[in-house]
Amino acid sequence: MLNETINRMANQGGRNAPDGPAPNRYSSFKDFMDTKPPPFREPEEPLQAEEWLNTVEQKFHFFRLTEGLKAEYAAHQLQGPAGIWWNQYQEALSDNTVLDWNLFHEAFKGYFIPPGVMELTHTEFMQLTQGNKTLQESLHAFNHLSRYAPEFVNTEAKKIASFKRGFGPKLLKSMGRTKCTTFNEFVSDALT
Repeated sequence: MLNETINRMANQGGRNAPDGPAPNRYSSFKDFMDTKPPPFREPEEPLQAEEWLNTVEQKFHFFRLTEGLKAEYAAHQLQGPAGIWWNQYQEALSDNTVLDWNLFHEAFKGYFIPPGVMELTHTEFMQLTQGNKTLQESLHAFNHLSRYAPEFVNTEAKKIASFKRGFGPKLLKSMGRTKCTTFNEFVSDALT
């Protein structure tokens, strides 16, 4: 333990307050795989690709990885048609192209999540109404679609207003004058 502390201090070059470990200093591919990242083959619908990207990014938060290793680790999870796409994409790149997470992320989204789909999903969020759904079902749909319209849910007030917009007349009348300041409080009152 003492030797580890001394080695760590020596590697910091005499700094007293470390900025944290260097990228990938304590994380390995095995560590990443131990988090059980999902494989990605071919989405049945484009939003599954978005969900896969979000899941992989969440797993990256556990580690200090270089941007290049993030791309490499994520690419390892591409199988079948997705793996073939990535291999062909890489072959088409010039020799001096740096494969990093930003390149992977943009290429992946561009291929598997066409901009038109994102626009349709944004529109679906804007037109979301309760209809015949229970409030719980409406909440689930709202939470699912809200990530595609972040400008309408980036504050508690906007989130409340966006959710309220889809209410039926009866619920809108009873919740129209609520003084709730947080979305969770608003949903709790609406459920009650």
